[in-house]
Amino acid sequence: MTPWASITADGEIIIGDEPRPEQRAGIPPPRRQTKKEQQDIIGIEKFYKEIPDEEAAIAFVEERIWGDTPWCPRCGQDDTVYRVKSGKPQSHRCRGCRQYFSVRTGTVMENTNLPVRKWLLAIHLMHTSRKGISSVQLSKALDVTQTTAWFLGHRIREAMKEGNVIMGEVVQVDEAYIGGKERWKHSDKKLHERWREGRALVFGLKEDGIGGKVKAFPIWYDGNEALQDEVMLNVNPGSTVYTDSHPAYRNLSRYGYNHATVNHHIHQYVNGMATTNGIESFWALLKRGYVGVFHYMSWKHLHRYVDEFAARHNAGQGNGFRTIGEVLRRGVGRRLTYARLTA
Repeated sequence: MTPWASITADGEIIIGDEPRPEQRAGIPPPRRQTKKEQQDIIGIEKFYKEIPDEEAAIAFVEERIWGDTPWCPRCGQDDTVYRVKSGKPQSHRCRGCRQYFSVRTGTVMENTNLPVRKWLLAIHLMHTSRKGISSVQLSKALDVTQTTAWFLGHRIREAMKEGNVIMGEVVQVDEAYIGGKERWKHSDKKLHERWREGRALVFGLKEDGIGGKVKAFPIWYDGNEALQDEVMLNVNPGSTVYTDSHPAYRNLSRYGYNHATVNHHIHQYVNGMATTNGIESFWALLKRGYVGVFHYMSWKHLHRYVDEFAARHNAGQGNGFRTIGEVLRRGVGRRLTYARLTA
């Protein structure tokens, strides 16, 4: 028998070679998680097995957003909330503010006719495809119109946004142009207007090392000061910053950063410990999504697409229930109406 040891609540160490108490009680040892379970990866079959109907979907969302105690999204109270037996007009009511509400109220899912199960499936599909999923493909998977899928996708992207994160330690910094090429900008007027928008500049930061988090967003470029200011706003002073040889970054050491560069003009991609390969890998994925999946991202909505790619990168390989639950929690307080989206 394999010796074992355990610590009691009083700090006493018990050592023995007899079967553990749980073994004597016939309780099987906990099963070790598979690699896919550790990475939070599931397939469609497991999704439908765990979320077989709309009731299960609503219960899942309530557990991920509310936990054990539902709270009112309008007044924030939890001790005055009770469930409405009939479920009409909504599933819960608050005695404090006398308002009816459901788990969708105050989230990106508010005031929608789509079943909650389709919302969860859409979040799962958007995390499954590393380069994204178009509204046309999403409409086929969910059996909805393309317009509905487009609106749904942007609301989920709004929920995927991670908020204002200040980076530190070692950070790779770079910028990339997304959009139509400059030669289309002055083309014949018969060409569709959207192809004459030109390119938009996207600024990106990535924590150095495997699994480092990414933060990216479009900016209006009005000189080298714009790029320098973005570094100072998003990276803690005293951090190590790796960039390319762009002149916008040459004064960073004066502002308290440990600055190291790589010179791409001479085909230098690693200089000692300095490299920007991590953030440039993110640009490669974003551009493949632009060219191969979406084909076009307007300046108006570009920030949401960038948020989607950054959130998907930061979630790793995950497309399962932990990942879906995190998107649901972020979606609280981020309602996006169709009028605002198309204004």
